[in-house]
Parts: sequence; structure tokens; C-alpha cells
Amino acid sequence: MSSDPEPRSSESTSLAPYWDRVARQHAAADPLGAVCYPAAPRWLNDFFSRLQLRFVAQMLGSEPIAGFRCLDVGCGSGRWSRWLATKGAAVVGIDPTEAMLESARTLSPGLDLRRMSATAIDLPANGFDLVLSVTVIQHLRPEEQERAADAMHRVLRPGGQLFVLDLIDPNDRGHVVFPRSPQGWIDLYTRHGLTLERWAGQEFVPLLRPLALLVPRRRATETPTTAPSLLERLGRHPTLFWPLWPLARASEWLEPWCERALPGRLARHAGFLFRKPGTAA
Repeated sequence: MSSDPEPRSSESTSLAPYWDRVARQHAAADPLGAVCYPAAPRWLNDFFSRLQLRFVAQMLGSEPIAGFRCLDVGCGSGRWSRWLATKGAAVVGIDPTEAMLESARTLSPGLDLRRMSATAIDLPANGFDLVLSVTVIQHLRPEEQERAADAMHRVLRPGGQLFVLDLIDPNDRGHVVFPRSPQGWIDLYTRHGLTLERWAGQEFVPLLRPLALLVPRRRATETPTTAPSLLERLGRHPTLFWPLWPLARASEWLEPWCERALPGRLARHAGFLFRKPGTAA
């Protein structure tokens, strides 16, 4: 369990060079692509973004976000910071990549955006009602995930909530992702003093997932950290993506049915809502 130590003032994670490169190459021209699938067509990133937005809204829809002080960890181009702000929250967004923050500041004037790593959150303890992190912690190595869980617990007030959305698919071929099983993510955060309230699977996309089996498995230990992803390489040939268009459209229609009918463990991602025990002073 976390003992709420003081944060380190700065820290760079092992995959920071990859995100620095992605941000420099893609954030200005395609802010959403830089945080979803770099160099993929915008319609494909829009598809996945809509699935995420609907899911996050469902998971947090009953929470009284208006008036909350919220922290967006790994804010990227600021899409979740903006979403929280539209709900009436006072938001701080943090990201370790300056080019991402430049994009976020352009798209999110007036929001409080700071350069900071998820593993070393240099903000006061017990300062936030809600901490949110969407598809961020999955990009940290396991030992870094431990530090991030501890850091997010530290800044959350007693009685406050943490929402995380991350990869649970062990067969993902990405070389910069480190998924855990649903129970693995739950164990990670409970080790650091948080209590699970509920979780659910997200992104079943049954028509698209079989295509991933065609991709050779590559991990960061086998691939140069800054190497382009497969999608970035394919992005040089946009017409290769067009066969996915009808599959994406059909998947968007099928997704609500999958969420109701299929076990959450069969999804690619899962969202988890935790609470920090105690009550605010």
C-alpha cells in the first residue's frame, strides 16, 4: 500500500523517446492520431475515439463531475481534459511530451496543462476528486506502472476516484504496450491502496480483431524504442486502409451488443473505477 511519499521532481520513462518522436511528427497535423494510432486515417482514429468516448461517458455518467477537481494523466492533445471541463470540472492535464502539450494548449485554451510524467506527479497529495487516465498506463513497463499507480493514489483525496482505461488483450502485437489481465490491473491498484468499485470491457470490435493475428508479435525489447509502428509504415499507403471502412462501420453498430452480451475479459481494453478509502477532511 502507498505511504504517500513526496514526488520526484522529474522522471523520464523508458518509452519517452518513442512518444517524443510521435508527437514531433504527428501532434501538430493530427492531434488525435498522435494519441491513438499515428499515421492511420483520421476516420479510423475517429472510430476508436467515438467508442472510447461513449464508454467513458457510460462509466462516469453517474458521477457528479461538476465542481470536481480532476487530474488528466497523460493528457496528450487534451481531449479528455476538454471533456472533463465541459462537465464542469476544474482540470489539470499532465503529459511528459512538450509537443503533445503544445497541441493541447492550441486546442484547449485556458486549461491548466503541465509537463509531468505519470510516474512522478509533482502535485500536492490528496488534491483531486477524480484522477483519469485513458490508454496511458498500458504504455509503461510493469515497474513503471507500479510507480504510476502509487503516484496517482498519492494525489487522490480520501474518498476520491481513479478511472483508468487500458489494454487487457495479451495477444496485442504492439511493441510499445504492456497489457495486463483484468485481474492484473485490479491487483496493481489494490496493492497501492485503492478499492475497486466496478470494471467493464471496452472495444470488442469482433470484425477487426482477427486482422491483428496477421501482424508479427514485436515487443520493445526486440524493437528500437523509436521505431515506427506497423500502422505508421502502412500510413504511407492510405488506400490499404479502405477495406477496413465497412468493418469499422459494422463494428460500431455491434459494439453496444458486445458490451451487453460478452464477458468483459474478451474485450481489447477494460475500464476500471477505483476509490481511495476514507473521507475528505
